Amino acid sequence: TGPCVAVVGTRRCTRYGHDVARELGQGLALAGVRVVSGLATGVAAAAHHGALAGGGVPVGVVGTGLDVVYPQRNRVLWERVAAEGYRCGESPLGTPPARWRFPSRNRLIAALAHVVVVVESHRSGGALLTADIAEAVGRTVLAVPGSVRSPASEGAHGLLAQGVGPCTGVADVLAALGLGRAGSPSPAPERSTTPAGQARRARGVPRSAHRRRCGRPSRSAQGRLRA
Repeated sequence: TGPCVAVVGTRRCTRYGHDVARELGQGLALAGVRVVSGLATGVAAAAHHGALAGGGVPVGVVGTGLDVVYPQRNRVLWERVAAEGYRCGESPLGTPPARWRFPSRNRLIAALAHVVVVVESHRSGGALLTADIAEAVGRTVLAVPGSVRSPASEGAHGLLAQGVGPCTGVADVLAALGLGRAGSPSPAPERSTTPAGQARRARGVPRSAHRRRCGRPSRSAQGRLRA
């Protein structure tokens, strides 16, 4: 038990995104927060490595069977996460990777976390789907500002434009958790507290509809994307 934060983002992250994800993972671990991510390459792997460096308890959610390492380059990380934290999933042993399984995995990541932080995301991708799901189940969503010239930050900037809170460091995440001297998080809010989320609910407009107006793919199209 204890506070959990999902650190998510693109596999094709920049060096900036990698470093921020690692710093968040390590800083949150040092603060006693469990770091949840998808054991993929890019942002997820960086966050897990940071959590391990901080002596934390990483939680890896996979889209394959627990005995099927994917991607293979992350084999050592898979083993470390299993040894020092938790590796979980809902697929039977032996299940191979498939594109549709990763959006399904993302809903587990959102459900396990009190706060979801999108470090980097292109205009479409699994991290944005995770953010949608997180808001739908009442979790707080934060996004890391990046370079206006970086395509890898377009998705995060879109979230910020819609009213999601900015994450500029570990302190922002701890504040979103409601962590005080007692070291325990505030209960997860029943509904999103971002101004954009409140305005959408008042109008009956989901975030996915807003994205379609902005030229982003529909949720059904996002479901065909990897995280």
